Amino acid sequence: MLAFSRLNWLQRITLILFVTVVLNWIGFAMTGYSLIGSDLFTILFIVFLVLLAITLVRPLVRKLVWRVRNRLLVTYFLIGVVPVVLIVIFVCIGFYMVLGQTANYLLKSEVERREGQVYSSAERLAEDVAAGTQRSSAGVPLTETIIRTGNRPSPGFPAWSMPGFRGIVMKADGSHFFAAHAAAGTGERYTEVFAYQKLDQHTLAELLPGLASVMLVTGENLTFKVGQYSNPKPTIMDSEDVAPPPAARGFWDFALESPMPHQARSMENGETGPEVFILQSRPSVILARLFSTLGSIAVVLGIFLLVIACAFLVVVIIGILFSTGLTRSLTRSVHDLYLGTKKVEAGDFSHRVPVRTKDQFSELATSFNNMTQRVERLIVEVKEKEKLESELEIARQVQAQLFPREVPKLKTLELTGVCHPARVVSGDYYDFIPLDSRSTALVIGDISGKGISAALLMASVQSSLHAQLTIGKNGGISTATLVSRLNRQLYENTPPEKYATFYCGLYDDQSGLLAYTNAGHLAPLLIRQQNVIRLESNGMAVGLFPEFPYEQNVLQLCEGDLLTAFTDGITETENANGEQFGEQRLSDLIVRYRERPLDEISRLVTDAVRNWASDIDMQDDTTIVLARRL
Repeated sequence: MLAFSRLNWLQRITLILFVTVVLNWIGFAMTGYSLIGSDLFTILFIVFLVLLAITLVRPLVRKLVWRVRNRLLVTYFLIGVVPVVLIVIFVCIGFYMVLGQTANYLLKSEVERREGQVYSSAERLAEDVAAGTQRSSAGVPLTETIIRTGNRPSPGFPAWSMPGFRGIVMKADGSHFFAAHAAAGTGERYTEVFAYQKLDQHTLAELLPGLASVMLVTGENLTFKVGQYSNPKPTIMDSEDVAPPPAARGFWDFALESPMPHQARSMENGETGPEVFILQSRPSVILARLFSTLGSIAVVLGIFLLVIACAFLVVVIIGILFSTGLTRSLTRSVHDLYLGTKKVEAGDFSHRVPVRTKDQFSELATSFNNMTQRVERLIVEVKEKEKLESELEIARQVQAQLFPREVPKLKTLELTGVCHPARVVSGDYYDFIPLDSRSTALVIGDISGKGISAALLMASVQSSLHAQLTIGKNGGISTATLVSRLNRQLYENTPPEKYATFYCGLYDDQSGLLAYTNAGHLAPLLIRQQNVIRLESNGMAVGLFPEFPYEQNVLQLCEGDLLTAFTDGITETENANGEQFGEQRLSDLIVRYRERPLDEISRLVTDAVRNWASDIDMQDDTTIVLARRL
């Protein structure tokens, strides 16, 4: 007990773990049973034993490196010899892994190609049966096919399989097949074909001929180690009798063995089981396959790589020689920079790092000093930017109130609209304004420019429009008169370069008539069944000329008609090749999803435009309004 009390905490824990491990070994040898967590105790004992060894060796290491010469020798060994050894080990391991994965990739590509051939043959056969014809060639020869037509059952057809399946299946007797499930036809002629091709030793030998010997190991609870296949009852299908592994070309041409796990489905119930393709090859044949296109250049390339490796060793030696003079200046410069960063961390931006030399370290110290001078200015700029961003956020919230909060509930018309600003605020505008119990105004506009100026002009247009519609509720107002007044107001109160395209429609909920005026805006699209009708523009953009004769058009909306109005941020968005999204893609998209809810249509359109855009930051405001006659 006295001796134990003299030990430190690390020595005590190590001794206790040692006694525990010894007692466990003795108990296991006598009874065959070990303690719960015995492996954990063993690992902890090893860890603490290493820590104890470090504490015992540390004084010896300190004494050994007390002299500067010895310390430099140790340093040069660590920065020169050790990295080279580690790099060689890394290259060897990486070389082995890359070659193994290359062989796996070639095998996987070949397996997928054969599965695709079986699927193509099954697809052709299904098309022939569905059409009642017979082609001269049905693709690769198949071991067996199972055909099911209509809803009639077919004996042996896998119930778990779905059309489009392709993969490897295994029967109860352990035989393997490339299998595929294809379908063709409709109604009574709907035909499904499940075809498979034998996967045996001969097939394995044909997968990578001349490159690798392929074995297929299958079974439950399969585990794999290089050179070992462990399983209670493993099934090994190999190609050694047909295509043995390539012969070695020298002592360096070591045996290369690589596993490629995959899942095979049971033919009876569709359950997957673990299997492993085992490839046995040589680096020489894999490299020859990789560099086969280079021809004689491959030899020159190998010599070139060898020269580079020798040059690398020379560079390492030169680096060790130069490290002696570099160590002092480097450590001193780093120390100065460390002190400078601590000063900056404490908030002292007046501290300056001393410039001791006339090399790159002096430039680094000068750059650090310049940085501290600018940090204070950057702090001020950041605060101003945060203030501006806060004001922009307030502007965004205010602008959000200008868009319709609620969509009018009409008996014969369903409405929705959405606007995505390119920046914080938008120059696009849309609105739904109820006039009375039977009339509602639908408007959409695009202000020239982006950002704050466009948003302010948009707010002016919104307020003017609401005022005019409020005044004209009782006496009625035409869209042409409304747009003319808006044009005059913008011309008189905005700079010459400011204008807006504008579309305004008045919908009668009882008659289904839509009276509209288009002032230079993109022509809205009317989807009537599968036809697309463009409502052409009939007027100049507002704000350019003081007097312009605008006209009102009247359109009768039929049941199921879908009216789509949008801004140029939808159609003029460009991809990486400079190609615009275009009106044709928009119309095709709306026709395809015309039966969907309006909110979903608008989301699909904006998502498609956003995915099309090559640079989101350069994208314009995107706004779309949808109206469907019920």
